[in-house]
Amino acid sequence: MRARSGGDARGYRPPVTAVIVTVDDAHRARLDAVAEALRRHGLQVEQVLSEVGLIAGQLPAGRALGELRVEGVAAVEEARTVRLPPPDAPVQ
Repeated sequence: MRARSGGDARGYRPPVTAVIVTVDDAHRARLDAVAEALRRHGLQVEQVLSEVGLIAGQLPAGRALGELRVEGVAAVEEARTVRLPPPDAPVQ
């Protein structure tokens, strides 16, 4: 039995890498066009943050960040997760 693209009936999803794309100042007015070009290069765009010129999305695991060479892209970085303790936690 062959696995179907995009996961199987048990809910398996192929691994992905969360990324943040910084758009250069010259292309911020065309942020939606840059996002569309990134989609054509395989990025699953999740958010377009026009106020700060960022695009957040997911790239299939194993794909190099450098593959997102699109006009208007200043940088591509792997997204990081930051966890803060609850407000009532003791200071460490």
